[in-house]
Parts: sequence; structure tokens; C-alpha cells
Amino acid sequence: MPRVSPHAIIDPAAEIAADAVIGPFSYVGPGVRIEAGCVIDNNVTVVGRTTLGRGTRVFPLAVIGSAGADGQVGGQCFLGEGNSIREHVTICGGVDRPTRIGNHNLIMIACQIGAGATVGNFGIFDNCTHLGDRAVVEDYVRMSGFASVAADVRVGAYSFVAGYAGVEHDAPPFAMLQGYPVRVRGVNSRNLKACGFSEEDIHALKSAFRELFGSRGTGVNARALARIEAGKKATVHVGKLLAALRAGAGEAQRSPDA
Repeated sequence: MPRVSPHAIIDPAAEIAADAVIGPFSYVGPGVRIEAGCVIDNNVTVVGRTTLGRGTRVFPLAVIGSAGADGQVGGQCFLGEGNSIREHVTICGGVDRPTRIGNHNLIMIACQIGAGATVGNFGIFDNCTHLGDRAVVEDYVRMSGFASVAADVRVGAYSFVAGYAGVEHDAPPFAMLQGYPVRVRGVNSRNLKACGFSEEDIHALKSAFRELFGSRGTGVNARALARIEAGKKATVHVGKLLAALRAGAGEAQRSPDA
């Protein structure tokens, strides 16, 4: 049987794994599924059609599956395995499309994740990070405190978003992003090394970033983009960077300068 505090409120329609732990003054609503190994601390609210994947830990005063800013109810929210949801986090359930959180993410104090947002795997989101509705943050992204991603905006994999940065248009993978409005400041070398990228891969990305973004980092040099693509010597990771840029990352500020 689950270890449920007598002071918690669990709707009979909720599905709770046999080894789950639920602390006092928490509420679990109908339509919620809590899988094996989950721990829900005191004063947590889990509502909507929400699934908490195996081994997820939810800390006090977090709210998961609540209605989005439009006030609609009955949203969907799916969390993968091994996530850590710290105190005061709010994760809104999606109505038009589910809110999805991947595996092994650390979402720190007072972060807000909008309805329909998608988060990949192995992300770290520092205190008070904000993701807008339907925002997409790919794998291995690191975001510092008070950073913000606007609605419908994508942040590429392995990127680092500095504190108080405002990402208002799609951002490329592998990048260090800083400022408001955000600028590309270079390659996120430290994270890439930690994730097992070789020195050759990192060097190739740095060379591509210098050509594509220059010293200002405010837009993509369209001629450099075409030149690198035509060279046919791009590594796998540079190829992914070029594909992201062609798909729209940096499109809002593209420059034709040579």
C-alpha cells in the first residue's frame, strides 16, 4: 500500500503506485497517475490529467497540472522519470496539447512552466525560470535564475541561458545565450565537455559560431550559413546547428552581411 499521510486528500479516482509516498496536506485529484517510486512532500497539489513518472520527487508547495493563464481546466501534463520538482514550482496542464516534461530534469524553486510547454531530458532550470505556453526546451539545457522563454519559442539542445535573459525567438543549440533581448555569446563548451563532446567537435562548433554570429551575436550571417552548408565538411553537430538555423533559430534577426 502507498504511504499516504492521513492528512492528505486523495481522490478515489487517482491511480497511486503501491510504493508511492504522499505527505500531509497534499491533494491529488481525479485523473492523476502517480507511478512507482514517486515521493510527494507536504502541501503539494497535483490535478488535471497528470502523470508523474517513476522516481519523481515533488517538494512542498509545488502545483502540477493546474489551469493555464486562460483559466481553462482539464489539461494534460506528463512528467517522465526521475524528475525533481522543487518548492513553489508551477507546471500548468495543456489544453490544446499536453504539457510534457522529459526525464531527469531539475526544476528549481518557483519556476513556472506554461500550458503546452515541452521540456526534454537532463535539463536544469534555476530558481524563478519561466517557460511560456507551448515553449520547447530541448535536452541538456541549463537555465539560470529569472531567465525567461517566450510562448511558442524553442531553445536548442545543450544551450546555456544566463540569468535574467529573455529568449523571444528560437535559439540555436550548443549556444551560450545572454541578455535582453538575448544574444548568442559563443559555444557552451563547459556543458558540451561534461556531456562527452570531443575537443574536435567543440572546435568545429566554435569555428561555425564565429562565422555565423560574429562578435555581436544578434543575428545569423546568411552568407556564412550558405557558405558552411556548401562546404560539405560540417561535422554531425555542426550539421544539427545548421538545420536548426534553417528551421528558424535566429531567423528573426538574420543578416545578409558577408
